[in-house]
Amino acid sequence: MSDAPAPPKNRMGLIAGIGIAVVGACMCVAIAVGAFFFFRGRLDRSMQPTIEYILDASPRMNLASGGDTKMGAARGVLAEIVRTADPRLTAGLRVFGTGALAESCQDTDLVVPLAVSNLVRIEKGLDGVAPGSEADSPLAEAMIAAIRDVAETRGPHSIVVVTGGADSCNPESGELIRREAERAGVELKVFVIGFDIPPDEAEAVRAMVAMIPGATYEEAPDVSALRSTLTEVQAEINLQADEEAAGPPAPASAETACDHPYMPLRTGSSWTYSTPEGTMTWSVTSASGSSDSAEATMEIAMSELSMGTHWSCSAAGIVSYDFASLSVASLGEVASMEVVESSGAFLPPAELMVPGYSWPLSYTLTIHVAAEGMELDLTTTSTGTSTVVGMETVSVPAGTFEALRVDGTDNITSSGFMGMEPINFTVNSTYWYAEGVGIVRYTSSSEGSDSGGQLTSYTVP
Repeated sequence: MSDAPAPPKNRMGLIAGIGIAVVGACMCVAIAVGAFFFFRGRLDRSMQPTIEYILDASPRMNLASGGDTKMGAARGVLAEIVRTADPRLTAGLRVFGTGALAESCQDTDLVVPLAVSNLVRIEKGLDGVAPGSEADSPLAEAMIAAIRDVAETRGPHSIVVVTGGADSCNPESGELIRREAERAGVELKVFVIGFDIPPDEAEAVRAMVAMIPGATYEEAPDVSALRSTLTEVQAEINLQADEEAAGPPAPASAETACDHPYMPLRTGSSWTYSTPEGTMTWSVTSASGSSDSAEATMEIAMSELSMGTHWSCSAAGIVSYDFASLSVASLGEVASMEVVESSGAFLPPAELMVPGYSWPLSYTLTIHVAAEGMELDLTTTSTGTSTVVGMETVSVPAGTFEALRVDGTDNITSSGFMGMEPINFTVNSTYWYAEGVGIVRYTSSSEGSDSGGQLTSYTVP
């Protein structure tokens, strides 16, 4: 009896193509799904307390202080204090005297713009601050600019200044700052800390501060005193965030436990992305349950491919998900998928998601492909670690958003494809999430191959 004829080459090519498409689609979607839980707390930037740090970077900061320069000591202590700031704060960093502007008495720069959960960016921004070469020290100009910065947000507002001396540009500095504060009409506290200041200049700074409503002056003759003073100031400002969070009425409960502030899995929600592979749309087809227990289903469509996913949610967040099926327009369903093993919640409690927070995620996915009379089974295992970086301003076709950035690394193994050896590769990804919207942008790279997507439109009922 002769051997059975080999499948036609076009059929083998089709099955191979489907297998590759399944692996590719699953990798893309699995990585995206795994990133759904990179979120911060329920924050409203405009309603949260705002703090702007101001650091003197004029030439006097090159002077020695306690075994270091005044600049080196001030940068180090301020970085320590910034790490203790409440992540709910809207925060930014301004400097003066660096030489960034040609007019020395106008030389102030907002090096880290105001944003929520901005602490990592501020800490990194401090590393790049170096004293300028011009003799002028426009302290008052920096404080006036800071008042204008914070006036764009809704309060309360705080300005924290670390200076190595008095303003050298305007003898009416206190009056100018007072007028700007009155003009802004904001709830304002100003903390001015004189770091290792000569007595005559300390007196001038004290007189300037006395003219500013809601302002206080503290002397820090050495690094220890600077650290102690800044710690107390930061603790007072952090308390404002607690009071603001407790003060207004609690928001209405989510429709279901799947309705997350940074990935609202509500019936009718949809997101469309422009990608190098074509247009991709995620649509929530159903969501039901309570705030304690709920489920949601989603369809992900791209070109001729469509994939179904299933989500389980609880009061702890989106605790698990599972793939359902993959279909090709011309063939119907060609693959079924199942997550057979996983660890961790895919969207943990939002309050955990603060800059610097890292956590692992792992799962094993089995895929059964059946089309044109041919069948094969694939297994994909992913183990990854992700880290919350902070808030960034992101512009995409759908608009400009304040979004939380999360960087991740996933080590992936795929096996079972046409008798081939297991394939191992690493995917580095970055996702940006906007509150009340979802993922607005993502990028990924692996083995020299880059991909990504940008939000072009969305609907959140």
